[in-house]
Amino acid sequence: MFISDQETEVDLLYYEAIARTLIKLVSESGDKPLTIGVHGDWGAGKSSILAMIEKAFSGDKDILCLRFNGWQFQGFDDAKAALIETIITKLRDERRTVGKVCEKAKELLKRVDYLKLAKLGAQVGFTVLTGMPHPDHVRGAVDALRGLIGAAGEPVAVDAVKTAVEKADGLLKPPSADNLPEQMVAFEKEFRELIDEAKLKKLVVLIDDLDRCLPETAIDTLEAIRLFLFAPKTAFVVAADEAMIQYAVRKHFPDLPQTSGPLRYDQNYLEKLIQVPFRIPALGPIETQTYMVLVMAEAALGKEDVNFQKLMAKARENLVQPWASKLLDLSVVKSCFADGAVPDAVNHGALISVQIFRLLAEGTKGNPRQIKRFLNAMLLRNEIATQRGLGSQITIPKLGKMMLAEQFAPAFYEELTKAAFDAANGAPSELLELEADVRGSKAQPRDGTRKKSAAPADGLEWLKNPWVRMWAGIEPALGSEDLRPYLFITRDKKTILGAAIAGSFDSLVERLSGKAMAVASAEADVKKLTPDQALAVFKQVSLKVIEAGDFSKQPDGYFGLEALVKAHPGLQSEFVQFFEALPVDKLGAWVATAQPTFFTGQTRERFMAVRERWRQEGSDKVKAALTAFESAGTRSQRK
Repeated sequence: MFISDQETEVDLLYYEAIARTLIKLVSESGDKPLTIGVHGDWGAGKSSILAMIEKAFSGDKDILCLRFNGWQFQGFDDAKAALIETIITKLRDERRTVGKVCEKAKELLKRVDYLKLAKLGAQVGFTVLTGMPHPDHVRGAVDALRGLIGAAGEPVAVDAVKTAVEKADGLLKPPSADNLPEQMVAFEKEFRELIDEAKLKKLVVLIDDLDRCLPETAIDTLEAIRLFLFAPKTAFVVAADEAMIQYAVRKHFPDLPQTSGPLRYDQNYLEKLIQVPFRIPALGPIETQTYMVLVMAEAALGKEDVNFQKLMAKARENLVQPWASKLLDLSVVKSCFADGAVPDAVNHGALISVQIFRLLAEGTKGNPRQIKRFLNAMLLRNEIATQRGLGSQITIPKLGKMMLAEQFAPAFYEELTKAAFDAANGAPSELLELEADVRGSKAQPRDGTRKKSAAPADGLEWLKNPWVRMWAGIEPALGSEDLRPYLFITRDKKTILGAAIAGSFDSLVERLSGKAMAVASAEADVKKLTPDQALAVFKQVSLKVIEAGDFSKQPDGYFGLEALVKAHPGLQSEFVQFFEALPVDKLGAWVATAQPTFFTGQTRERFMAVRERWRQEGSDKVKAALTAFESAGTRSQRK
């Protein structure tokens, strides 16, 4: 069974109320232009809300609803022109039989080509200085000329090129103060005429996935929207994480002052563009539990199944007032099935959701996509266990509980792994004692074959951790369970053997966990490590750093982690994961100096997202340090 992570028109979260509100707002805005911001974290459900809006308007002949995905135009030279052309082309295609829409659209597309040439004119300075055009410049000019000729996709005749060049002669020069404004005014006027000619009451444009784009593409798209801000009968619904857009603004306009009155410039930019902002709230614990049951039931039964529809109706009743709702537990689920016979997959979903929903809601911060990913990973691992012949030793509720520890308390999970493999029967006595303490019962070992752990139970820090104690208190109990099958399924082989590999490098781990001087003495040994050895040593050092718990200043071991990653670039993802695990509320100003210079590709993007979270959620000292450090870097680049 697989849970789809795609946007959906099946409303499992009662987002229909949000979509209906936005639809009403658009419908009642009349001829007035409108821009709405649907904000939320990655995976919060923004795309699903846009899908519901698009579906609602699909049958309305007086309203044309268009969808634009900024991420799909990531590699385009001019994302701004791509959005404008997409709007005009789709409008033309949808209304080609109405009046003179095709004719007016053709003229307007020529205006867009002129604007592209005007942009190219600004690049002419490069040609003048070097005596040769840049390849991107040539490619862009040819594309624009094709548009002027009206023969996109066809061979371009020499005579036609000459004629087009003559037409564009003035625009191939750097645009004058009079030229470009004239083009913009003419564009706005002709676009309004096109809307009127199309006999539309409203043109609704849905912009999605801007927060996945690089800063340049995101800003280009937003700048294109500005062209339409004052066009009557238009509405733009922009779905994006506002923090990522503000980050794009700062990167695209690095010379702007940090503040403008009571707000920062990046906030001002977004507020001037978005008239009506709305942020999707994170799921609470009860909503998380309901959502878990529904996504597993939909995957098992299908959205058209009668029993699933009944379950959806019952969940909808719950979600009207989630703060006063009861759990969608197995008894409620059974009541939705005519004969009370609940399929195993749905039964497991109801059972596991009741056991882990609070910790899962906390760990995922109520993010629907993160919840789906957790459930998919759990179901996949359970299937792997079955295929390997371990099915009889694995149950989904226990697997789900182990995965909670793996994902949301990695330091504790490492200790639990060591304790389990240190015990003769795979059942760590420390966990049994912890469960007994949390539940107020006396620890009863399963048998007498267990080795006593080298460290006394009360000497382990994780036994005192509030999250770990809450985890130990939820069902099912694991203290008397052989955890080795679960550890094997929830970890790759390299990680399982990591502790054993690292054990032969205790001295190296100690040096890398120390001050900068000790780390410098270990660099030659670090370079000799194999990839598996480097991974195991990295995990040991990072565990020591996390367990120390003091992040107000740069912790011992940080330079050791840097040394490992510089010598073994394959550890970049592990290093980013280390930064992601740091508690934001406990960080000191030292994190501002954490350098992304050796990060590449997606790991760099992940790291920059972490820095943005520090900027948004960190202390005043951290925010000030980040600002000062980046300002110093900008000044250094100018010099």
